[in-house]
Amino acid sequence: MFAALGSLSSIVATPASVATTATVVTACEHIRDLLGAAEAYVIRAGDPYFVRLGSDEDPTSYEIKQRGYWNAWRDLAGDATTAVRLLRVNERLVEEMLVIEAGVPATHVATILPGDESNSELLIVRGPWPSGFSRDQMDIIHTIRPLMAYLVANVLDGARQERLRSQMKVLAEVAEAFTQTYQSESVLPALATALARASGFAWVAILLFDPNIERVIERAVNVGRHSNTDAAARGRQGRESENSGQRDILVARRVAWTREPYLVPDVSDPNEQLLVNDELRPFYERAHIISMASFPVLAGDQMLGTITYCGSEKHNFRQEELDFLSALVAQAAPTIKAFELNRELRQTEHRLRAIFANAPVFITVFDPDGTILLFEGARLDSIGQVPGSLVGKSVFDVMPGHLGADMRLNLDRGLRGETFDNVIRMRASDFQTQYAPLKDDAGDATGVIAVTVDVSEQLQAQRVMSKLNEDLRAEKEKAEELARQAEESRSRAEYLASHDALTGVLSRRAWFDATQATRPSAIAILDIDLFKTINDRFGHPAGDVVLREVAGRIAQAVEGTAILGRLGGEEFGLMFTGPLAEGERVCRESVERVASSPYVLPGGESITVTVSAGIAPCRRGSDDARDAVSCAYDLADRALYEAKESGRHRLVVSAEAA
Repeated sequence: MFAALGSLSSIVATPASVATTATVVTACEHIRDLLGAAEAYVIRAGDPYFVRLGSDEDPTSYEIKQRGYWNAWRDLAGDATTAVRLLRVNERLVEEMLVIEAGVPATHVATILPGDESNSELLIVRGPWPSGFSRDQMDIIHTIRPLMAYLVANVLDGARQERLRSQMKVLAEVAEAFTQTYQSESVLPALATALARASGFAWVAILLFDPNIERVIERAVNVGRHSNTDAAARGRQGRESENSGQRDILVARRVAWTREPYLVPDVSDPNEQLLVNDELRPFYERAHIISMASFPVLAGDQMLGTITYCGSEKHNFRQEELDFLSALVAQAAPTIKAFELNRELRQTEHRLRAIFANAPVFITVFDPDGTILLFEGARLDSIGQVPGSLVGKSVFDVMPGHLGADMRLNLDRGLRGETFDNVIRMRASDFQTQYAPLKDDAGDATGVIAVTVDVSEQLQAQRVMSKLNEDLRAEKEKAEELARQAEESRSRAEYLASHDALTGVLSRRAWFDATQATRPSAIAILDIDLFKTINDRFGHPAGDVVLREVAGRIAQAVEGTAILGRLGGEEFGLMFTGPLAEGERVCRESVERVASSPYVLPGGESITVTVSAGIAPCRRGSDDARDAVSCAYDLADRALYEAKESGRHRLVVSAEAA
């Protein structure tokens, strides 16, 4: 497993300049093998589909339906406390999403891959795992998640940077004057000014929107001779009226949908209620605006914003004028796109600096000779340093003695292309450092990066957790043993409540309950002959032996054809559900088996024991089972009495049987 993780780490360490979608696919193949899965892949949120990296398949034919990917992404992105979910997929539908735990059956596992720009990528691994994940597999998932997040971010950021370079080239070609003359913050006002001069319109407003056209993210108006007026200031700030921001959104959505300009030849026209409405007309009167035209700014299929021309004279917007204004918008679009990309780049750089400044680690980059090139991180104070304090110094001067020798070995390993962890102890704290090579475009290591984390609390927490787990296991075993004993006691109590303690057959009450709950065909009563004499002559222990043996011989004789119970003293009852003739035969067999061989008593004496029996049919004259059983019992008892009176050791069938 460690070798496989090492191979995966080497793939993940591929520089952003070299990493491609194929690199991600190769990493997924390693993950598949690590988890014993059928496949692993990265899915990326797109428009309108989630798209599998490295696949040319139709997204609607993926092994999970698009709604399933959406639900998994939404569940993970919306819950910062849980980064991994188990999925149960049936016929391409996600039927259930579960928090990952060992032993929980699942068909898939999904984890979000957090990037610098977004959390739009998911790692999906398809099992299935009918017996659930092992703890080792859970550890693997949590280990590979940050690795894959790093790799995917490198691949996607590389594509983004390539797009940025391309757009910046277009910017240089189409709007060289703006990129050379103005700072980035003034590009949009400068562009609006150039458009106003080229078009002859008094005012040109540029509005940029978020991708969903739900808010204005940038707003610029040209610099004109009336730029110091209140109307101009309100226009720059989007305060033309109380609800002008909503108007901007509606207009942008309209032109985004139609891909055509929205024209207002006369702002005073009362029928116009979109670009200009009754609330806005007083503002345009003060601004001396008579006609307006709002154009969509497009970059391919992407709607960037709107450019609105505002004239101080009436325009009928003939086709040749519209063609001219559209050409100006088309020329401005690359500049606007480049502006957005430049701003995005600055934001990314700002976030990167913030990450370095606030990351709960410290990051060091070394030249092959050990010179420190980068030294950043929020936890540098734990070793008595501040960001950048060691840049330009040799690590062997900073860490002399055996620490320097160990660092030389670590750098050599990193320069050989290895990625590995190392733990050292400094200032009474434990630090874990992950080393990885920094490679050039040719794949040669040109340095080593080290990410160090203070793991003192983690290691202490692991020790405490291990002790708690041991205590928990002990308490669990104790509770399970108590539960087992309680169950045994309950089962024993239930048995004793329904069985005779001496003979083990049903008690009187249980036997009568059974007969009344059944439809018996016949009831027989058996009584040990001269049992009092046995007790008087040999003692009650001998009588107990006789009772147990008699019960056992009767049970052998009936062999499941009747229900046997001890009715009291030396009296036993049999309840039959089969034909009456079968009951008579079994009763006779019972009488004979009881007397078939002598009984050995505790004192060593051997005696012969016999029983007398009476059997009677149980006829249900009504639906009252109790009355039927009581009647049959009385008849059997009379037959038993007759058997006793006529010499014992015999069966008498009730006359009712005839």
